[in-house]
Amino acid sequence: MKRNFFLCLLSFFCLFPEIYALSDSIRISLLTVLPRSNEVYTVFGHTAIRITDASGKPDLVFNYGTFDSSRPGFIPNFLIGKLDYCLSVDDYESFCYHYTATHSTVIEQVLALSAAEKEKMIALLSDNMLPQHRNYRYSYFYDNCATRPRNLIEQCCDGTLIYPASHARTTFRTLVHQCTDPYSLWYTFGIDLLIGSGADSIITNTDEQFLSVKLMESLERTGVAVAGLQTPIVASSSVIIDAGSDNIPHSTGAGFSPMLAGWCLLTLCLLLLCRRFFLNKSSRYFFSALFFITGLAGCLLFLISVCSTHPCTYPNWNLFWIHPLQLIPAVGFLLKKTYPPVRWYHWSNFVLLSFLLLGWSLIPQRLNAAFIPFILCLWVISGYMSIIDAKLRK
Repeated sequence: MKRNFFLCLLSFFCLFPEIYALSDSIRISLLTVLPRSNEVYTVFGHTAIRITDASGKPDLVFNYGTFDSSRPGFIPNFLIGKLDYCLSVDDYESFCYHYTATHSTVIEQVLALSAAEKEKMIALLSDNMLPQHRNYRYSYFYDNCATRPRNLIEQCCDGTLIYPASHARTTFRTLVHQCTDPYSLWYTFGIDLLIGSGADSIITNTDEQFLSVKLMESLERTGVAVAGLQTPIVASSSVIIDAGSDNIPHSTGAGFSPMLAGWCLLTLCLLLLCRRFFLNKSSRYFFSALFFITGLAGCLLFLISVCSTHPCTYPNWNLFWIHPLQLIPAVGFLLKKTYPPVRWYHWSNFVLLSFLLLGWSLIPQRLNAAFIPFILCLWVISGYMSIIDAKLRK
C-alpha cells in the first residue's frame, strides 16, 4: 500500500512539475556513489540527481542507471549493445538505506542553479519520466548514468559550462584500469579481452566524465559563463553517507591473478608435452578441452567485436589468438589420426601466434600482459603438433 501511494505521488509530480517549480526552497544536487566491490559494475561508481524541497514536498532521487537483469535475453542484448536502461525514481530515504546497507560512500554536490534553471531541470526530468522517454539505449563510454545527468545540467544552465582543462593524455582503457585494478585483476583481464583498439585513443576531458568520480571531480572546478562572468556550478559539497574503511578497495585478484594462472597453465602444458614426447602418452583430451574453450570464447569475442553496437569493441587484436577456428584442433585431438588439414592448421596457428608475440609492442592496441602465458600455451602445443609430432609420425 505504501509503495502504491508513492507511485501515485510520483505520477502526480511528473504530471505537475510546476508545483515544485513555484517553491523557492527547492534544492537540486548531484549524488555520486564512490566505487565499491559489491558487484562488477559497482567498481565504476554511480551518479544520481536529487530534488529536495524544505517545504515538505517529496525528497526524490532520479537514477538513470536502472536495468532489469531478469528480463529475457538480458545477457545477449548486453553483449551486442542492444540493452536499454531506464530512468527510475525513488525516495531519498530508500536511496540512503540501500547504499548504507551496501557500505557505500555517497557525496552530494548542491548545484548553483537559478529558479528558472531549476524549473527547467524539473521539466526535463518530468519529460524523461514519461513512458515513451524513460528507456534509452545504454552505451558504456558515451551514454550512461553519469553522462545523462551531465547533459541535463548543460541543457538547463542559461550559460556555458566551462570544464577544467585536462593536462593528462589518457584513454578509456587507462581509466577502466584505474577502476578495476584496485578491486580485481580478473575484472581488468576480462574487460581487456572485450574492448578493442578504439579504447586506446586519446580522449578529451569531457569523455572522461563517463565515470561518476571523474564527473564529480570535474564539476568541482567547473564554472558557468554568463555575460562574461564565470561562477561555480557547485554551490557546496558534503559527504552524506560515509562508509569509512569499508570503502577501501580490497583486491580479489592479487592472490591468484590472471598472470599466475597463465603461467601455471603453461607449465602444465609443457609437462604434458614432455610426457607425450618421452613416454608417448597422449594428453589429447586436455589439449582438446583447452582449444575448445578458446574456440568457444572466440565465438563470443567475434560476436561482440563484429556484431555488437558497443563502441570500442572493433577492431580487437585479441581475435588473432581467441577465435572460432580454434575449434578445429579441438576436434582434431579427439580423432585417432592427425589428418593433414588439422596439421596444416597447427602450422598456421604457430606462425600467426609467433608474429603476434614478436610484434607485441607494435600492435596498435594495449594488450594485457597476462595474455602472454595463455598465448604461449596455444603456441607451444601448435608448434609441437606441426613440427615435432609430424616428424615423429614420419
